[in-house]
Amino acid sequence: MKWQNDIVRDFDQKGYVNEMYILTALVAFAGSFVQSSSGFGYAIICMAIWPMFMPFYTASILEAIAAFFMVIYIAVRLWKFIDWKLLLPPVIMATVTSFLGVNTLMALDEDVLSKIMGTVLLILAVYFIFFSSKVHLKASLVSGLVAGAISGFCGGLFNIGGPPMVAYFLSVTDDKEKYNATLQMFFTINTISIFLIHVFQGHVSGSMLPLVGAALAGTAVGTAGGMFLFRRLTMAGIKKTVYIFMICAGSYLLLS
Repeated sequence: MKWQNDIVRDFDQKGYVNEMYILTALVAFAGSFVQSSSGFGYAIICMAIWPMFMPFYTASILEAIAAFFMVIYIAVRLWKFIDWKLLLPPVIMATVTSFLGVNTLMALDEDVLSKIMGTVLLILAVYFIFFSSKVHLKASLVSGLVAGAISGFCGGLFNIGGPPMVAYFLSVTDDKEKYNATLQMFFTINTISIFLIHVFQGHVSGSMLPLVGAALAGTAVGTAGGMFLFRRLTMAGIKKTVYIFMICAGSYLLLS
């Protein structure tokens, strides 16, 4: 698509094309390190920074592709801890609502998308900081479907479907392996569905391959480092990491 080809051409004309790939890899490294150690954060970091030097739509599709390899790796590593009964209701609902999110993404202006994303992240930051310790969800069909619906739509819209599921799984699990394994398998299935929607609707082109390669390189290194840290964190430590990260993300959006 034209807006995918323009980004590389514009950087090439300015002599910054190599810098673009380096920046893409560094952002992917930071996002994968945070997600591998805390359970989420890849999409928030990538979608907060990548659109600064590439079209929002390109960043969204790139994140979906690169994130898949990270979450499937983590899910396979923690396969025996996946709670399939807990996973199925939200992942089924998210698969449905992600289709609505993708179509909304392609219909809205980039400035509007950025404002929506900023507003959603600020609301989520306030929730994690002030209300998450007071809200205790129970694992049920209704709560799972609601969490999945919100996550799927946000994931399809700007690939930030993690926080709603993090809030849900943190509340209904008390084991860090079960929490992270079930969460990453949710991301795996949901990311596949979002990517396939983009493919079938013709949003993915071969011109993105160099960016994908740069993102995957950064993601691989960051994932290895994050998993090393995850093995040394307690459940309480993971929650603190999540909340601190949300404070930083919210502060960044507020200041910018």
